[in-house]
Amino acid sequence: MIVIGTAGHIDHGKSAIVRRLTGTDPDRLPEEKARGMTIDLGFAFYNTPAGEDLAFVDVPGHERFVKNMIAGAGGIDSVMLVVAADDGWMPQSQEHFQIVRLLDLKSGAVVINKIDLVEKDWLTLLREEIREKVSDSFLENAPVFEVSAQTGEGFDKLLEYLNELPTKIRSRADLRKARLYIDRIFIQPGIGGVVTGTLRGGVLTVGQPVTVWPGAASGKIRTLHSMNRQVEKATPSQRTAVSFTGIEKEQLQRGGVVTDRREMKFMREHQVFALSVELIRESLISLKDRRRVLVMVGTSEVEGEIRLYDKNEIGPSQKGLLFFKPDEPLYALVGDNYIMRLITPMVTLGGGKVLDQLKYFPRRKHLADYAYLEDRLEDDVRKIILSELKKHLLAETDTLLNEADLSQEEISNEVERLVEEQKLGRFGNFVYHPEFFNRAVEKLKKNLESYLNEQPHLKGLTFEQTARLAPLKEETASVFIDYLVQSGHLVKTTDLYNLPGRGMSLKGVIKEAHDRIIETLKIEPYAPPTLAELARKGKVYQQAIKYILDTGEAYKCGGDFIFLTDIWREILIFIKNKLSTDDRLTVSELRDRFGFTRKFAIPILEETDRAGLTRREGDVRVKGDRFESEKFDL
Repeated sequence: MIVIGTAGHIDHGKSAIVRRLTGTDPDRLPEEKARGMTIDLGFAFYNTPAGEDLAFVDVPGHERFVKNMIAGAGGIDSVMLVVAADDGWMPQSQEHFQIVRLLDLKSGAVVINKIDLVEKDWLTLLREEIREKVSDSFLENAPVFEVSAQTGEGFDKLLEYLNELPTKIRSRADLRKARLYIDRIFIQPGIGGVVTGTLRGGVLTVGQPVTVWPGAASGKIRTLHSMNRQVEKATPSQRTAVSFTGIEKEQLQRGGVVTDRREMKFMREHQVFALSVELIRESLISLKDRRRVLVMVGTSEVEGEIRLYDKNEIGPSQKGLLFFKPDEPLYALVGDNYIMRLITPMVTLGGGKVLDQLKYFPRRKHLADYAYLEDRLEDDVRKIILSELKKHLLAETDTLLNEADLSQEEISNEVERLVEEQKLGRFGNFVYHPEFFNRAVEKLKKNLESYLNEQPHLKGLTFEQTARLAPLKEETASVFIDYLVQSGHLVKTTDLYNLPGRGMSLKGVIKEAHDRIIETLKIEPYAPPTLAELARKGKVYQQAIKYILDTGEAYKCGGDFIFLTDIWREILIFIKNKLSTDDRLTVSELRDRFGFTRKFAIPILEETDRAGLTRREGDVRVKGDRFESEKFDL
């Protein structure tokens, strides 16, 4: 299905043209019929001789209802810009033209209506004026049709164009990211709440689980209607009506979104939007920090505050980047088009694209981190992928740009090409931008080296400590650090990470504490002080103890004592020799050999039990399960 929207000034005959083409009056509200003007969106359908479906979205032309016009224009594939021959180009002609241009439409036609009311010479002048107005836009070379909705004159050529339109433009692709921005809600007896909208991004099917934004209500699709008939499946670009099970009518609102996404946490937590912006030349104001504006995406319209990216001001006819924080939850994907309006008076300022979703307004001192946004100004999938990896450094292929208006298939195919061209690197199921990734590697190594130089007594850092030094997000830190170990940038010993070839050393007060502890252990090698006694002397002593254990100068016996390594080795040799010749060892035999009191003898044997050298049987020790282990080949 191709969705065609009308645009133009009030009373220029948009509804009359749709009625002449389809036989359907798009003005559905009694107030519209009474006042003779479109207030809300109207819809009509037409089937071409080739069997292609066209849907017409008739939008209001009055300046008070431009927001309804924007709601309808957000889901169209092509536009008919209607200009009445007797009035010519009017204020809403200009505003509507700017809106469809900013929504990045690629297809359209100009329809001059009411030609029965003017002379041919006037039509020639009007055509020239319109061509000038739409120059340097997607309508610059668009066909111009001269018609009269009153008499039917000129409609044969317009119909010929419309019949061929499905062969010239493609309906929206199935990205497997279905979204239906709600433009109407009504109650159907026996069914309940029903919503309508133009489906984009994916397919909806009867029985499919869906979520309704912003309330995150979950349910299933009960029925689907399209082209005034019930269907089992709705495809992108179709005008679609949806009813639900499990979702109450009170949870439905115009401007809300029906989506096949089940998890809404990301969007809820990322409610600051990076936007490209272009102000139209008719804009009444310039944009500055903290200006409040209205942003419209699809049928959603939310007020909020802006912050500029790298300028102090963006004036009429100028472009730039900014950040927008809505007052109410907004659902928008990277690549979505939007329109920006002034809140009071309600006039159009400009529009652009959604470039990213963020958690917070960026701080001025961190703006350099957002330079990747400039790579997203073009509709280039490659640049968008590379920009994402400048931002995240590491990303899982399966979820890369999951919040963008792109299909995962398209993203995956482009990633493969970039990897083949060595413009991306791959590590497992993750990809990275080599230039930015290597910078991050060097930064971590520099941070780690600086940290360890200040504390040379450390054997290494824990994962948590290392991750804090890594310039990337917590969720990918483990993958990043694994890569560094596998590529030889880091070494891992037990659960500590270190730089290759780095040794340990002591200096200052920690060395002094170390020397005192070693001297104490040498004075009373078989009756050392408890760990608690040493640790109570302060942090410096605690760091010295850790160094002594990490370097192997001493062995920790349970949680109570440390013995010099040579002394502990002497104890183990005695135990192993005794059990090798006698098959049993008593506490008193250990105590007599070294002069231990029970304070030391019992913890020592409990430690050898734990290590597997010995095993307790009643009051004696026998060979443990690991008695023959190479660990005890002393």
